[in-house]
Amino acid sequence: MLKVDGFSASAVSADIRKNGGGRLDLGLIVADKVATTAAVFTRNAVVAPPVDICRERVGRKGSARAVLVNSGNANCMTLFRGREDALRLSDKVAKLLDIPEELVLPCSTGVIGERLPIDRMEAALDPLVRELSPEGLELFSQAILTTDTVTKTAVQEVTLKIGKVRVVGIAKGAGMIAPDMATMLGFILTDAGVSRYDLSQVLADAVADTFNSITIDGDMSTNDTVILMASGRGPAVKKSDDLEAFGEAVHTVCAALADMIVADGEGAAKVVNVRVTGAVDNEEAKKASRGIAESLLVKTAFAAADPNWGRIAAAAGYSGAAVDMEKISLSIGKVKVLEDGEIVKGYDEAEAVKVMKRDRYEITLAIGDGEGEAVMKTCDLTEEYVRINSEYRT
Repeated sequence: MLKVDGFSASAVSADIRKNGGGRLDLGLIVADKVATTAAVFTRNAVVAPPVDICRERVGRKGSARAVLVNSGNANCMTLFRGREDALRLSDKVAKLLDIPEELVLPCSTGVIGERLPIDRMEAALDPLVRELSPEGLELFSQAILTTDTVTKTAVQEVTLKIGKVRVVGIAKGAGMIAPDMATMLGFILTDAGVSRYDLSQVLADAVADTFNSITIDGDMSTNDTVILMASGRGPAVKKSDDLEAFGEAVHTVCAALADMIVADGEGAAKVVNVRVTGAVDNEEAKKASRGIAESLLVKTAFAAADPNWGRIAAAAGYSGAAVDMEKISLSIGKVKVLEDGEIVKGYDEAEAVKVMKRDRYEITLAIGDGEGEAVMKTCDLTEEYVRINSEYRT
């Protein structure tokens, strides 16, 4: 069940989208007292005003009481008017909840370059607050979706020496995914009591090889935000071993959500782990794995189940990572293709094709004899991706 002690949630339709048809598009999460809060945001230079507001508010106090999220409109490239709109909405939510405005975090996702339908959204805030419920996270998870075909939620419970802690995660994202911090939008809630410093560190560690290691199309969003809130209604996590176990639970939730995002990639039929080994260090390995995972030629080969290994090697080569051609080795699943830069004797392409027809598999590329290793999770690129995005605003 999507329920965390100390939090309530709700969702309504504010008819934000064109032809919205009553679809849920406005969600609210509220903590029953001030919650310790950590967050990470997009590094895109073109950034939506809600991101700036959240960054300022979380950075100032490391705490929050409410998160207001709309889908259907990114409120980006709307400049000072977009900021005014976001502040106007958060101010009204604060008044309805009788809390300080700086404890409300606004988030938006959807079409870039259009102002929010502020009057319709304001009119929807009263029912949004009235319908708050401890069971409301299910509806909230639906309200934040854009081109997603499924909701994305994950739950972990971990028993510490001081008691049981619960972690619940909700995310959205199916396109415009190439994060450099987090995912499109992600909200992680826990009943644990955690200090501001520890919560920030746990989130940063969890994001690094989950949300920051996925790509669908190589496009970084203007609105990427992940917020982690701790209500403190459960055990206080202070000792190092308990903190480690709590961090693992948060990481597990983030990893599950990241995997769901790639699996729900616009038009995607396959999830592929791109593992690079033998790099000078982990950062070099990540450069190469991202270069491969974001290559359009590689991704279309994934779609066709075509073991065109030359595309993979070429993408690693232009990624900016140090690559030793004479030490390149490649496996598709368990099928060895290259060893020390040459085709493996007895390589059977038909066996590689069988692997690539699966809906999930891994390719492993060694680019040298170093200790560096990284994995990027990606998907195939199909005609459906083009159709979805060519019709996105129509």
